[in-house]
Amino acid sequence: MPDCHRIVLRFFLLGILLSVTAGCLSPVRTTDRPLGSFKRDPMQIARISSFLVLETPDATAMRMEVSRLELLTGDTWLPLLSEPQVFDSIELGSGQLFVGAQNVPPGDYRRLRFEVAKAEVLDADGSYVEVLTEPRWFEIDLTGTQTLVADDSKTLLLLWDVGGSLDARNRFQPALTARLAMQKIYSDLVLVSCPEIDTVFIIRADNNRVVASFGLKGAPTYMAIDPDTASRRLFVLCSRDRMIKIIDLETYRVVEFFAVPLSDEPRDMTLSPDGRSLYLLDEQSGYLTRMDTDTGQILARSFLDFRPGYLHYLPEQNLLAVSLTFSQKVLLLDPLDLKVAKDFPTGSSPAGMLDVDNQLYIAERGDNNVRVIDLASRNEQNRLAVGFGPRRLISTGQQIYVGNTLDGSLSVLEIGGFGVVQKISGIGRPGEMALNRFYRRIYVADEENDALSVVDANSNRIISRIELGAMPFGLAVIQ
Repeated sequence: MPDCHRIVLRFFLLGILLSVTAGCLSPVRTTDRPLGSFKRDPMQIARISSFLVLETPDATAMRMEVSRLELLTGDTWLPLLSEPQVFDSIELGSGQLFVGAQNVPPGDYRRLRFEVAKAEVLDADGSYVEVLTEPRWFEIDLTGTQTLVADDSKTLLLLWDVGGSLDARNRFQPALTARLAMQKIYSDLVLVSCPEIDTVFIIRADNNRVVASFGLKGAPTYMAIDPDTASRRLFVLCSRDRMIKIIDLETYRVVEFFAVPLSDEPRDMTLSPDGRSLYLLDEQSGYLTRMDTDTGQILARSFLDFRPGYLHYLPEQNLLAVSLTFSQKVLLLDPLDLKVAKDFPTGSSPAGMLDVDNQLYIAERGDNNVRVIDLASRNEQNRLAVGFGPRRLISTGQQIYVGNTLDGSLSVLEIGGFGVVQKISGIGRPGEMALNRFYRRIYVADEENDALSVVDANSNRIISRIELGAMPFGLAVIQ
């Protein structure tokens, strides 16, 4: 048999084997796969994500169907829409619409054009009247020529003046302005990493809108903000590159980076309260590593084994807690030398942890429980039934919220209470969570719907959904 035929046959048999094997395996959940598997096109590209807002929220009721949206670079028009979008001023209100995203080549971008298939406006008797009956192209200039370099990831903001989209004779001329945004640092921001598109989005907590983004190579996952506000540093674990990258929050540029230990593929990262130590946890190898945040030097390293799953720093006890998935334990370690000071058993598949009022709350994913440990006596105090697949916990000071990945809900617990007092449903697949204390809003990564759910901690209701166009992972809040 010729060599070429042998090669084809081998690939054919390999394909059959792989398809049979895949059919025997249970589906792999996105966040349960190794973080190094977040792949990206190796070509040097940039990315643009587009969002629409109204110039005035109480605008006239108008809707238009946009069938195509394109950006001009050089002599080439590049599409931003994957499918037609309806811009509806009533549905949009004071919120924001994710329009579309696209990988684009580096270059200068200066003009936008879009095709409107039809447009309607609400008249005095409450019915919609067509003001555009056949498709038509419109063109606008961006606010200044915008330059994208390789690995940029920028946000294109479209501002729609609905009132200005009709002239005195009721002729339709959509009034849009467009600009690529770069948000300067100020308070009440939420940062969201999206590893699959090498992007960190920046969201204003007052209006829950994406206002900017920046590109960060290497699959950014977990993030931590330096507690020293004068330094304005953001630490990001870039899992594909196996690096800690330090971002200057004034410019959103990488100012330094540290390589993680050569054989490691860190699964989790946390920062000490004083900002001097970074802790990296490798679920596969079982190693916990402590690094100096100024030099990147490895200060301590400990082999834990049994699939360590989650890190949590206990500032009042000055201890580091680590949950072990296989051995069903939680370890308490000295944060300097990483030696085990205490361990205690848990239920099945312990995951996220939270300490409140000298009590440690542990999410037990396999048992659908939250176990409560008294940190003074180190004894179990309670076990609380919650939703299916509890994974992460967060506290507002009065209540604890448990993200349940398998039923798309948050279970609300009273601190010191004896069970769930409320259930918040409709989140898809809750992942990481973050709290803005001023507005008392909880931001929940919805990994299923490529969005954030925003929960008002006063009413315990979902008040907003922020579409991102890619799976959110890590969250960090600038208060």
